[in-house]
Amino acid sequence: MKTFAVILTILLFAAIAYFFYKIKDKNFKRNVFIVLFFLKILGGFSVYAVYTYLYDPSMADIHKFFRGGKVLYQAADENFTDYLRLITGIQGKQSHLQKYYDQTDYWTREFSYGLFNDNRTIMRFNAIVCLFSAGNVYIHILVMAFLSFLGCFVLYKSFDEIFPELNPYLKIISAFLVPSCLFWTSGLLKEGLLMFAIGFTMWFAIKLYKKFNIFTLIGFIASAALMFTSKVYALPAFLPALFFLFVSKKFNLKQQIILFFAIIVFSAIFVIFSGKIIGYDILHTLSGKQNDFINYISLLEDKGSTFELPRLSPNLESFVKLVPIGFINSMFRPFPGEVRTVFLLFSFAEIVLFVIFILLSVVFFKKPRNHNEWRVILFCLTFVLFLNVLVGVYTPNTGSIVRYRTPGLPFQYLMLFILIDWKRLRTFANDKLKLKKVNI
Repeated sequence: MKTFAVILTILLFAAIAYFFYKIKDKNFKRNVFIVLFFLKILGGFSVYAVYTYLYDPSMADIHKFFRGGKVLYQAADENFTDYLRLITGIQGKQSHLQKYYDQTDYWTREFSYGLFNDNRTIMRFNAIVCLFSAGNVYIHILVMAFLSFLGCFVLYKSFDEIFPELNPYLKIISAFLVPSCLFWTSGLLKEGLLMFAIGFTMWFAIKLYKKFNIFTLIGFIASAALMFTSKVYALPAFLPALFFLFVSKKFNLKQQIILFFAIIVFSAIFVIFSGKIIGYDILHTLSGKQNDFINYISLLEDKGSTFELPRLSPNLESFVKLVPIGFINSMFRPFPGEVRTVFLLFSFAEIVLFVIFILLSVVFFKKPRNHNEWRVILFCLTFVLFLNVLVGVYTPNTGSIVRYRTPGLPFQYLMLFILIDWKRLRTFANDKLKLKKVNI
């Protein structure tokens, strides 16, 4: 098994090297993407260092998921068929497998509400990587950083497909360099797999829309499935945005706005009456999970960055009241008075940066020139809106919000970058610099 692990590790490094050898982009040299990849690696190791040296490793998610993966991998030495059962879930409920589940953290939840437990996906990922890592956590981090990089790369290519007019550097920033997204999606956490899945889901969707191909369809379904199993809330927030992007391609602005609000209204009706429509009450589940989260935090001695969040009840009035509160929380927390740790200080600095870009998009507003520009803006807005509402109404903890909202950040910044008149901004900045030199 050790020889097998060494061979697979060598093949991994060869695959990464080959990818960078073959990578091509009309706007950038290969070296740009090599630098971006090393930033992802740096981000991955930074997450590991923070959870290892600044927090209790026995309680940190990254270590619990890694230990859980190693437990599942034990079955490979004992019975490889059992290992496959654990990894795929096929025949995974056999009683003799319970000994593995009992040794993992978070494999089961006290209240599942019938939802897939997305903790299992990251544990299974670690168990698969253990086939060639020999339990070396640094190889796991490298693999995750590479997968996350691939997701960011195809997301950048997707942005280039739907909006080629925008400066490519701004698309690079959106896809790769939003600070908290770079940090959280590079580490050995569910967000890394999610970034990989989002990028490929969008990429395959674009290819499928242009030309139907059975392999492209399989790629889209597999990517969307990984997106859902990595973070269950991400796909329901992303699919309405994709639907808008492709249905509205030939719509004028008025039709696009009508479709945008129609999707919001239909989605709200679907959530509220899902029990009657599909036999599964989404609002009841969301309410139950939010109340469980609040109850769990209330029992902790150190409540950290917890804040008061109105409890959600499974009815229309409660949901409507909480939506704007949740959206604001998810978009703009931490607030100035909540900055008590270095982490929250960095998060607050990023919020300040985000607000600056909002102000720039107002002061140097560039009216979209055609229906495609409006289409891309409303596509991004749809995903950002749905994602932040889901995160905001559920999460009463700022630290958790900072992580959970990361999938929407590339789209958030892409939208703002499209709305800013960069020529006017450069002219204004140059005039200010000239004036300053004259005064000196």
